[in-house]
Amino acid sequence: MPTTIDEGVSYTVVESSNVFSVGYRVSDKTLFVKFKSEKRGYEGSRYTYYDVPSDVYLALLNAPSKGKYLAANVKGKYSFAQF
Repeated sequence: MPTTIDEGVSYTVVESSNVFSVGYRVSDKTLFVKFKSEKRGYEGSRYTYYDVPSDVYLALLNAPSKGKYLAANVKGKYSFAQF
C-alpha cells in the first residue's frame, strides 16, 4: 500500500471505491480519513476521528470494504471533525 505524508501524519492509500487514504496518530489515538471525490478526481472530504483505538485503525486497513467498516465501526461511535 502506498504511503503519503501530510500534516505530519503518514497516510496509507487504500483500495476502495470511496476512501482515498487513511492515517493514524498513535500519540493521541486520532484516525484520519480522506475520501475520494469525483469532482477533484482523487481527494475529497477529510474527516478526523478522535480517541480511536489502534486495533480499530488496523482492522480498517485490513477490511475488505473500507466504507462498510467505517460505517459500522467508526461513524457515530467517535467524535469527529470534517475538513
